[in-house]
Amino acid sequence: MKLSSRILGYREFWGEEDIRFLIKRSKNFTSDESPDKAKSLLIFQTSKQQTWLVSTSKRLYCILDDIRKRSPKIQWSTAKESFGSGANYIAAISTRTKTEKTGLVDIGPMHKNWLYTKAFFNKVSIEKEIDALLSKT
Repeated sequence: MKLSSRILGYREFWGEEDIRFLIKRSKNFTSDESPDKAKSLLIFQTSKQQTWLVSTSKRLYCILDDIRKRSPKIQWSTAKESFGSGANYIAAISTRTKTEKTGLVDIGPMHKNWLYTKAFFNKVSIEKEIDALLSKT
């Protein structure tokens, strides 16, 4: 018999919509950023953690959802203008291999060594997915 995660003291992962609305807790959030129009991208997942990128019209947010913690946490946010514009976004994104299943992604000059799950990006590279995320909204 498998014990439920609640009995073990874990919670469920937050859903994508809840993750998007979490950005309202950020000290950098402004009223002209609309969480319901924000775009999100799940870049990493284990049985206990997920990492999301959320893009609004103004900022890119990185959110870590660890089910051993009370709630997800905004790890960082950066003004989108600091990544350049249009085709220049991708120049600020680089990747390398960590293991057979995971890689490391650098997003701009300040956000380095973020884990990503390679299997999520079989059809389209993580660089192109992040570029698309930055270009939207």
